[in-house]
Amino acid sequence: MKNTILLILCITVSFLCNGQQNVGTTLDEYLNRAESLGFSGAVMLYKDGETLLNKGYGYADRGNKKKNTAYSVFSTGSLTKQFTAAAIMKLEMMGKLKTTDKLSVHFAQVPQDKVDINLHHLLTHTSGLKGAIGGDFNWISKEDYLKQALNSDLKFNPGENFNYSNVGYSLLAIIIEKLSGVDYEEFLNTHLFTPAGMDKTGYSLPKWDKSNFVHIYNGNKNNGSTERFTKPTWHLKGNGGILSTTSDMVKWIKALKTEEILSNKAKEKMWTPYKNDYGYGWDVLDDGALRQHDGGSTIGLSAELRWFVQDNIITMLFTNATINGKLGFTVVRGDIEALAMGEKIPLPPKFKTVEANTKNLSGTYQLPSGQHFKIKDNSGTIALMVDNQELLDIISDPENYGPDSPAMQLNEKFHNAFDKAFKENDYSGFSFTQASKILEREIKNEIKMEGFQNPKYKVVKSFLSQNNKNAYVTQVALSDDPDFDDECLILSLITENGHFAGLGANFDVIGPIELSLYPIGENKLQAYNLDRKMGALLSITPQKDHYLLKVNNTEIPNVKKVK
Repeated sequence: MKNTILLILCITVSFLCNGQQNVGTTLDEYLNRAESLGFSGAVMLYKDGETLLNKGYGYADRGNKKKNTAYSVFSTGSLTKQFTAAAIMKLEMMGKLKTTDKLSVHFAQVPQDKVDINLHHLLTHTSGLKGAIGGDFNWISKEDYLKQALNSDLKFNPGENFNYSNVGYSLLAIIIEKLSGVDYEEFLNTHLFTPAGMDKTGYSLPKWDKSNFVHIYNGNKNNGSTERFTKPTWHLKGNGGILSTTSDMVKWIKALKTEEILSNKAKEKMWTPYKNDYGYGWDVLDDGALRQHDGGSTIGLSAELRWFVQDNIITMLFTNATINGKLGFTVVRGDIEALAMGEKIPLPPKFKTVEANTKNLSGTYQLPSGQHFKIKDNSGTIALMVDNQELLDIISDPENYGPDSPAMQLNEKFHNAFDKAFKENDYSGFSFTQASKILEREIKNEIKMEGFQNPKYKVVKSFLSQNNKNAYVTQVALSDDPDFDDECLILSLITENGHFAGLGANFDVIGPIELSLYPIGENKLQAYNLDRKMGALLSITPQKDHYLLKVNNTEIPNVKKVK
């Protein structure tokens, strides 16, 4: 998956600029501010052989106001796969298997369509097996799981393609048990965790202090604590759910830097990128400079381990709550990486909330132009839903707000250019950027890479660049679906002083930007979205027969509440 190269304008003008000496302090400052905006979890930063930060943020248990700490126990999610892969490497070192072994070497009566699947295919998600055959917490016996997995339909012939498969890693866990004669977790504990000094990693074997289990939140819904992972089903075993702490995970990397648990030959094999830059339980990116894996679940937890090999930087990030509907690690990962690398980034706003009844602000409003916007009630909190260009201009570029704003003009220009390009295969409509040939090449290349058959386009929005007030980003969605209901390819076209300056791409679903509203004074609200790096100071003041909307220093009168 590709990532956009720009972030949305941040109204806050303060910045963090960290050197090697204060990187831990500045990261802590960033996370303290992020905590007030919904971040909840624990973060460890290890750089140049030194732990610069290892701390919890937010609540492990909201009901009892218990905070997360460096000792809080989180689920590693799919990071479990690197433990399974290492166990397979260990068994190969012990002479008990080869990664070239076909399934028939270890299982009887393998169906004909799966006779060519080998362990390498399972490790690299190239077996063709499904992603899952049941819910993580649905109990199933090992025998029934094996039977269902072997009898499931393949998505493609082994080795032909890539399909992320939890099933493949659970089959590897079954093989580990079969060849070792002990439980999967016991093998990992004996041969991986204990030699690495990791006494707080596993499912049920560690002597857990139950007070360190964290609760998992998707929005306001409490989905129980991580204690639920101490009894994994076979839908989870081997592919996800192993519990750990930030402190233990840095021990894991330290052990992998030596030959304490795996030989250099085994590690070289494990960290070789195959299809989709996936090794054995690891993403291996940038020619091996970045080794990483992430994991998450719809119940609200997430985790990510990133190892920047050449920079000697390791970050371990656990979260136990979503942020504006997104897994927590996806919202803060880029900022954490930037700070670890010594880059300058904008700070989220620092503010103190006050007690205020904001529920009466929820509803649908109408701007003088006739455009509507909503303030949504989120069970005790409220949020401004930014779902149109006019409101986006008001929030992100209030000085230029109006029917002929630079963003509005860019939207129209790009709409006309894409319309001509897609209908007539004529990209001359992009001449206003002075880069029509470049854009023709890049857009056609994106369409080809993503395999679009009959792509449609939709100009989504334009906004000021975060780092350059002379630059705008215009986002255009591409999809074969004319309704753009599912995930789309989002092109971010950057223009500076009207001329082309760059292109980024990522996948996302088209939807409103949700700005949480925090009361900070009498009729004063701090609006902010941590993921989008967007915010503003707002007030909505009732007048005789309308409302006065104030965004920073820009006043918009005659706003009406229509519902």
